[in-house]
Amino acid sequence: MASFESKVSDIFHENPRLVRKIPGLIRRMFQESESEFKRRMEREAEEGVYPSLLRLYDALFIDFYFKELKDYFISWVIDNSPARFTELELEEMRAQAVSHLDFYEIQDVVPGEGSYIKSICSDNEGFLRDVSSSTKLVKWDILLVRCYSFKGEYYATGATSLFSPADKEFIQQQIEKARSEYEHDFGETDYADFAKNQWEVFYQIEKDIITKAKNKKYYTSYGELQLCDVRFRVQNVQSILQKIKLLDEFVFVETKIRKDKTKKRNVTRYQFDWVTQSIEKELESIKTRNIEDGVMLQTHQLDEEGAKMGFEAIGTLYVDQFLCRLETRSLDLANFAVNHFAELFGDALIFKRILKIKYDVASKQEGEQKKTEASDYIPEDPELLNKIGEKIYLDLLDQEVPFLNNLTPREACNDLVGRPLLIEWLKGLENSLERRRKAGEQVISIKKIKKELNIDW
Repeated sequence: MASFESKVSDIFHENPRLVRKIPGLIRRMFQESESEFKRRMEREAEEGVYPSLLRLYDALFIDFYFKELKDYFISWVIDNSPARFTELELEEMRAQAVSHLDFYEIQDVVPGEGSYIKSICSDNEGFLRDVSSSTKLVKWDILLVRCYSFKGEYYATGATSLFSPADKEFIQQQIEKARSEYEHDFGETDYADFAKNQWEVFYQIEKDIITKAKNKKYYTSYGELQLCDVRFRVQNVQSILQKIKLLDEFVFVETKIRKDKTKKRNVTRYQFDWVTQSIEKELESIKTRNIEDGVMLQTHQLDEEGAKMGFEAIGTLYVDQFLCRLETRSLDLANFAVNHFAELFGDALIFKRILKIKYDVASKQEGEQKKTEASDYIPEDPELLNKIGEKIYLDLLDQEVPFLNNLTPREACNDLVGRPLLIEWLKGLENSLERRRKAGEQVISIKKIKKELNIDW
């Protein structure tokens, strides 16, 4: 926070008639009463309180037009109380007075110094001098922030919000729509005037994106994502295992000894992958058709080198002499399995129940349980890991991508309409890879993908 801002705040609180505007502004910004806002501030941790207060005072001092003053507050302070500030402070205050909110795309990050930013809605661009954010931002992130130009560089004031490259198109569409409506009512104007007078639009877009993310649905090839645990009581384990050997839909994984808590004895547990091989026709009735704004999760089985095989993994089956348990990723598949297994195994299995497992897709804790019986094989050889990772990403270049109008990246590269979409898709991929790299993961370089496609921007 700039040193002069505490002085500006003092002047504001010296004017009770202006302070009375705060409850109305709180309702406009946060859709809650002043008392609700205060209670929320008391409940939230410091990291949650600080951004809300920054936003409130930022709007109050810079964006909110006071009819009583016939001016914006910070502009009024500059004109009426200049003696309380140094010349340098007044110069910076004048820069802030004409600033406005905007959405910026991170063009590059200079750790420990700042970031090169470019507005996705106007022609504003420059270097944002901000040390703290430079450690968190990644190239192609989208940032909602108020920047003001001072001595040839940008500086941020107020709180910032971070969005993914995937949100860029939605943001641009909403800004274009809001600006069109504004100009219809008030006549043609420049972007700065629109942003200054329609600051609430920016916060509404942020809320819409957050709401959209919370309500986003995830789909497997066979139904909406819902981790399920299907339980059966085993009547004849040998009969089940003999039939499994004859079926292409089950792929043996491993055998383990586990402790049965009920029987208080060790039992041999067999683990199999349940795949779509040979049962595609039976599954057709529950195949996912239209997902609208949802996300389709890929569940194709990969070989040891990371190449996609001709079938999908749809569950994991565990069998011992007492219990048969199926883990699958949709309720549709769970219900299908109940009837399908009854036909396959007859009286050797007795259905008990389907358990829905809570999960958090956004935090990548999908389906995690405190105790899990399944374990994934992870190669320890870094070279092998890198080779598999590269193959997976390079294989993506020959797969149809909905964002590219169902073209493959290679096809989009040579398509007049598809090429701009491909660049945006690659930016999102680069952003994701870089964020994972900063988290300590070993990832493929985006340069290798660009080279493979012979594309740059």
